Amino acid sequence: MSRRVLLVDSDVDALGTLASALRARGISVANAADVFEAVEVAFQSRPDVVLVDKKLEAEQDLTRAFDIVPELTDTPVLLLVPTGKPGDLGRREVLRSDIDLVISRIAEASPRESRVPPEQELRGNIEQMPMVDLIQLLNMNRRSGVLAITTNYGAGEIRLSEGEVVDAVYRRLEGEKAFYRLLGEHAGRFAFAPGDLATVRRLTAPTSHLLMEAMRQVDEVVRRRRELAPAGEALLMAEGSRPTTLPTGPAPLERELTALLQIPRSVDEILDELPSTDLAVLEAIVVLDGAARIRRIPIAELTTPFAPPEQLAVLRSLVTRLTRPGFAPPPRLVIATGAKRMPALAHAIRRIIDAAAPNDSPPRAALPRPLGTLRLGDGVELALTGLPAEERFAPTWAVALPGAAAVVRLNDAGGSALVAHCDAVEVMLIDAESVMGAVDVAVPAQVAALVRSALEVAAGV
Repeated sequence: MSRRVLLVDSDVDALGTLASALRARGISVANAADVFEAVEVAFQSRPDVVLVDKKLEAEQDLTRAFDIVPELTDTPVLLLVPTGKPGDLGRREVLRSDIDLVISRIAEASPRESRVPPEQELRGNIEQMPMVDLIQLLNMNRRSGVLAITTNYGAGEIRLSEGEVVDAVYRRLEGEKAFYRLLGEHAGRFAFAPGDLATVRRLTAPTSHLLMEAMRQVDEVVRRRRELAPAGEALLMAEGSRPTTLPTGPAPLERELTALLQIPRSVDEILDELPSTDLAVLEAIVVLDGAARIRRIPIAELTTPFAPPEQLAVLRSLVTRLTRPGFAPPPRLVIATGAKRMPALAHAIRRIIDAAAPNDSPPRAALPRPLGTLRLGDGVELALTGLPAEERFAPTWAVALPGAAAVVRLNDAGGSALVAHCDAVEVMLIDAESVMGAVDVAVPAQVAALVRSALEVAAGV
């Protein structure tokens, strides 16, 4: 009989006995000790029938493993049972000891085509075949080609040469960081396209090492994320924090984090922006957090309307009074604060729903800069300008102060020098703390409240 059979059984003695009996009847037999090995052998040899120990099937679910590999989906799977009466057997069950019945059931299967050519694609779902298992399968078979992965968050690729992972990309990520991120995904689809690669090799470690490290990092990343932002908070560098050398990484990572966290960012945004692996970045943030250099802002506080709808009519009326003679609308409100706080202030204003961001990129130098324009409806707008208030920047103030409706300063910014400049150009100076107390410039709702209060003072209400 010209049939190819795959026997799957962890009991070596039982497997050998049945294999010998089948070979004596002219059947080609291949063996596997577990489901993972069975998938590999079946993918290579394309058996006509698979005989699997019923107990092993219950423990490892070989049928499901075959179903997620398109090339193996229609392979007949029979369950070997040790004892029982023929009338009590299920449709897929066969007595291991009844060789004649086993042969009869094998004969019922039509011969299948020869093994799938190696250039055929492999497709499936990540939920059914985890990425680690898939990479191991490709590695054991020394496959070359591109494994394309599509998840809910974007598309990526893992590139292999003779079974070794040589490169990975995922959205904007590359190399090791992309590989570890992809192996942490639990939902999506994959498709392996065989072929020789002409690609840069960003990953040089053995695939076995990469897989072990990936499994470690994926678990650690989940734990660190829970510790840092259990409720999904945004992170921000605390004001006045002093530099702390990171024991877990080089100084550049600390500098990158310090620059990045001048504005509030979610953990996802931080991880996507920095080239270091997710775990290295998270461990660096943990060190900064332990040194009290990180503060948290609830995500819900990072977006706000400028004012309740019922207040907009009054606010429009106030704004229309503020255009200075000889200057074209919209009127300008200047907010003076330290240069280091300016990025957080600009970010907060962009997160006010009614604010339009400036068209120009922010200046690299500490110069007066447009922060945004509040659109209040009925064609009424209010321009907001940021003023770096350190006295050494005083020569630049003449760019922003003339024609301003008022200057609002935080924490006595600019001192007596700013008072003198405002007096010289006859612009009202308002101390933020006098109208609403302490203001957190990183929180859009507080900045919006400050602007509303300043409008009332500037308009003489």
